[in-house]
Amino acid sequence: MWNILVSWSTAYDYIMDYKDKFQNHIKAENIPKLSVSFLIDELKKERWGTWLNIAYNIWLLWNRAILLSGVWKDFEFDDFLKENINLNYIYRSKDLFSSGWYITNDIAWNQITAFYPWAMNESDKVCVKWIDEKISYAIVSPNKKETMLMHMKELKNLWIRTFFDPGQAIFTMNKQDLLESMHYSDYLIVNDYEFNLFKDISWLEKEEIIKSFEKVIITMWDKWSVIIDDSSEEYIPPVINHKVVDPTWAWDAYRAWLLRWLDLWYNWLTSANIWTLLASYSVWSYGAQNHFIEKKYFQKWFEEEFGTEINLDLWREHEVLLLEK
Repeated sequence: MWNILVSWSTAYDYIMDYKDKFQNHIKAENIPKLSVSFLIDELKKERWGTWLNIAYNIWLLWNRAILLSGVWKDFEFDDFLKENINLNYIYRSKDLFSSGWYITNDIAWNQITAFYPWAMNESDKVCVKWIDEKISYAIVSPNKKETMLMHMKELKNLWIRTFFDPGQAIFTMNKQDLLESMHYSDYLIVNDYEFNLFKDISWLEKEEIIKSFEKVIITMWDKWSVIIDDSSEEYIPPVINHKVVDPTWAWDAYRAWLLRWLDLWYNWLTSANIWTLLASYSVWSYGAQNHFIEKKYFQKWFEEEFGTEINLDLWREHEVLLLEK
């Protein structure tokens, strides 16, 4: 069996809901001396972190992710994770707490986040070359920048197709770091804001960046996403979602299903439509790993949304996948 490698930081996520708009309390004229406080209406602590969100979604599509990360002894993996996700290559710090994300959403789904790395700073103590299992695709995502570059270089030397997903970590990188990442990875996946940062930091034009990757995937939020290569731009239409409970994790689901459907050799456009539709599932429930997929309903929904049928024989015989914890 071929596996998908996920290299990422691990964190406790503290998800807070604020029943107002940030803009009502953050005025432009006060930004030079900003001091604000928000009274939170709801707080939920998730012990997963983005990489496990992606691994969970990969499991929904019948594959087992291999995870590389650094944690402390305070981070617990339950029986479900131990059974369905490869945790054999986790580094446990002796001194540093597991990382922490602090996420506040307002009623307009704007977000303010803060992150403290802790054990992530020792994530470079685990190497890709130690992995015995076969790997089909890999994604290297926000982490200590030295770890990201190290893992991409190792993957390049092993001829493993790799997505570079810098996310928030792009703020820690300089021009040379990004040039190295372009050399070591095959695909770039970012949102439109991160892509503009990539251009600014690397001092490169859009066309120069595009030519350095086989594909560049840019999410554009309300316009959803575009897949670009040296000769074309394929815009992926948005899926209108009338049931939004928690949009925090849609981007994680999108990345996971991107990897899985390419792994099953769908073409890019079909894969992208599947990613778009499947990511919609993840916003129907609160939290990152509380959604499931029903094959027969998905097939019908896909046909209604895009006007074509899809063959999901590769989904095997599972009709409904429910997570019971």
